[in-house]
Amino acid sequence: MCSLPSLTFDKVPPISLDEFNSDAKSQLSSRHFRLLELVELGKINSEKKAGLKSIAEMLADVQQDISEIRSAKAQNRQPQMAKLPKSLSALNPLEREKLILQWQWEELDSIESGKTFTLTEVMVYKLKLQILNRLHSFDEKKGAQILASVVNPSKKEKDDGRSEN
Repeated sequence: MCSLPSLTFDKVPPISLDEFNSDAKSQLSSRHFRLLELVELGKINSEKKAGLKSIAEMLADVQQDISEIRSAKAQNRQPQMAKLPKSLSALNPLEREKLILQWQWEELDSIESGKTFTLTEVMVYKLKLQILNRLHSFDEKKGAQILASVVNPSKKEKDDGRSEN
């Protein structure tokens, strides 16, 4: 942990996930590295081994609330979220995603609190690095183009046809 650069929410990731994984593989036991490989943002692992339980529960809570937001929107009702802030449902999808990532970051802070030089701390670091990568993958122009192609696919086909001429 001492050799890893510090992470700050909404800042550019100081190392890549590949660099992190390479360092982790060289410095952790093979058993601990296999546990670390199980930890992925957005994926819920049912493993209940040391350190994974609280992380898996947090990820499951987020997934349940996201599903509730989607269900409520489809049913034209207010979502009943268990963990995420109620104000999320009023935001546009990009702002909602950013707020969810920030909430996850804060939850990860509380999970690692008091756990110095433990596997849990390494797992939290990996998840925070994934959060930063996700945050910095957002591109407003590309997102708008993708949304437009989904909402109005016939317009995209016309635009594609024009560019070929």
